[in-house]
Amino acid sequence: MNSEPLQDRELHGASWRELPELRERLQVGAHPSTLVRCDLSGADLRGLDLPGWQFHDCNLDEARLNGTRLDSALVKGGSARSATFIDCDLAGARFEAVDACDARFGGALMTEAQFHGCRLMGTSFEGTRGLGMLLQNCNLYAANLNGCVLTNVALTGLRLTEASLRGADLRGSDLAGSVLLHADLYAARLKNADLRGADLGPVDLGRLGALSGAIITHAQAERILVELANVVVTD
Repeated sequence: MNSEPLQDRELHGASWRELPELRERLQVGAHPSTLVRCDLSGADLRGLDLPGWQFHDCNLDEARLNGTRLDSALVKGGSARSATFIDCDLAGARFEAVDACDARFGGALMTEAQFHGCRLMGTSFEGTRGLGMLLQNCNLYAANLNGCVLTNVALTGLRLTEASLRGADLRGSDLAGSVLLHADLYAARLKNADLRGADLGPVDLGRLGALSGAIITHAQAERILVELANVVVTD
């Protein structure tokens, strides 16, 4: 089967099943393919089996990948803005430095999926399945992480400003260097979550309740006390 990389191809706005140059690569038993700098914007990849495929600096904006098998795939660089990964198999997939703002991952299997240095502003992960999803050094401004299971992982360097984490399970995770300014933590589970070094933003009584069980520093506790009670703390 053809395993040479596809480079600089215009594959946008089409159903992959109808493209002659992809027909051989999509056959059962074919080796995973690598695409480099290809334009896949608006392409229809729904329901395809693409395990282990690699996408380097490709344009996947508004691509439809509903139900696609992308386990162990690599998406590196490029963009996937407003792409739909609904009900995808993304187990073990890795996204590196991808602009996936406003993408939709609802229903996707995210077991051991990783996102490193990605732009995920407004992206929705609500309704994803599986354990072990990892997010590091990503911009998740106003992202939807409602109900996500993010336990016992290093969620470091995340910008979660105005993100929604309602009902998310963050127990035992490390959020060092993350920003939680105005993040919605209603009913989130934070027992033993390490928030030392995280920017918690203003903390009122309701937010204080949401932080129940989390690990914070003395300095953070002092700042919260000053904000809530308007007291002066001295040695």
